[in-house]
Amino acid sequence: MAFIMKTLEITVLAYEGPIYRTYMSILNALGYRVKRIIKLYNGHDKLRWLLRYWRNNLLYIKEALSNNYWPTYFIKRKEIFEPIRQTILQNYHLPNTFFSLFSQGNFNVHVFSEECIYCECGPTGFKSDNLFDLLRSLGPQTYLFTGGGLVPQRILELPQTQFVHIHPGYLPYVRGADGILWSTLIRKKPGAACFYMVPQLDEGNLIFTEELPALHFNIPAYQDLKTLYRLPFSFYDPAVRAVLLKRVLEAFGTLTNLPTRPQDIAQGITYHFMHDMLQEKVFKQIFV
Repeated sequence: MAFIMKTLEITVLAYEGPIYRTYMSILNALGYRVKRIIKLYNGHDKLRWLLRYWRNNLLYIKEALSNNYWPTYFIKRKEIFEPIRQTILQNYHLPNTFFSLFSQGNFNVHVFSEECIYCECGPTGFKSDNLFDLLRSLGPQTYLFTGGGLVPQRILELPQTQFVHIHPGYLPYVRGADGILWSTLIRKKPGAACFYMVPQLDEGNLIFTEELPALHFNIPAYQDLKTLYRLPFSFYDPAVRAVLLKRVLEAFGTLTNLPTRPQDIAQGITYHFMHDMLQEKVFKQIFV
């Protein structure tokens, strides 16, 4: 008997990268397809002479390969990837197929969604008029945000529209950039928070929060600082987010109109990108 996928009534704003890939992986593992995926890409105003279908595919694949360069590179270096993969899968109880989408240039999106729309945002990203007009035309929706920049107020305030974001920090305490690094430094373990987005950074009403066990990866000791910085954001950070998405769906079975609680903003700090000296301290805790 064929396995029937359930349709999750959300639209995924697909900004290519490891976060998007892990979300789709965990949705698939839970037996969900999504109603719609909107594939966002820059395009740089190139290949205008091509038919739209081929242009969309070629430019999106080019961006997908670029944005997934480092995860793909590390996967080929088994002495680095295997200890990370095994540690994440075993400690966070994720399926063996969890990282399988990372090395695929452009996986078959129709396995994961009922509809796929391409949207060329250009260099303005989420400020793009193309994107705003598209989202406005779709009417009331629940969107799953997968990263790619700040979402402007005019999009977040579209009528009867919700944007779900999973932040890699235990809100309200750890807001802002490099959440998994600041969480490791300040709280000694990673955390994540699922919330509905508002114009203020990481201040939306909370749906679900959790702190997870701190992981330690046994990798070769000769990695430089840039490599050590790229590794958590290729695998560790996306996995923490995916675990929380899994928790939310197991608890509620939907992402729409969920019960929330307000944050006590005064309790937290908005952190910025971590300085190299502090990064070194954090990486001594993450990599052994």
